[in-house]
Amino acid sequence: MACGGDELINERHSMGETGWIQKNKVEIPFEITDTSQVYEMQVAIRQTNTYSFYNLYFISEILNDQGRRLKKAEAEAILYDAKSGKPKGSGLGDMYSHSYTIFKNLKFPKSGNYRIRLQQNMRMDTLEGVVSVGASLIKMK
Repeated sequence: MACGGDELINERHSMGETGWIQKNKVEIPFEITDTSQVYEMQVAIRQTNTYSFYNLYFISEILNDQGRRLKKAEAEAILYDAKSGKPKGSGLGDMYSHSYTIFKNLKFPKSGNYRIRLQQNMRMDTLEGVVSVGASLIKMK
């Protein structure tokens, strides 16, 4: 997490026993009141050893209250070392947590309601082993 900042939001969504289904987009609403504030957005992914790939492609978007996209990023999360197969991230047992900074120096053009949208971008409909997905919006000082 960022040093010297406060979290505006920090929300996680459970994927249940099924995993992350491609058509199920995670949406996290939030409100901006101070347009002079600068933020950093991080995405958190938690997975188990039942996840079949060493990486995970996902899309992060920030939308305004009319659904217009302000920011979009396609990202790759490296969950396992490609050579050794050892899990990356922090965790206990067979569950591992990962955090990725997606947007830095993020400012909003006006006060109001916004939302973060996350979706998996793999070639499979269901990603078994993905336990939860979420995002944090952190105030930078």
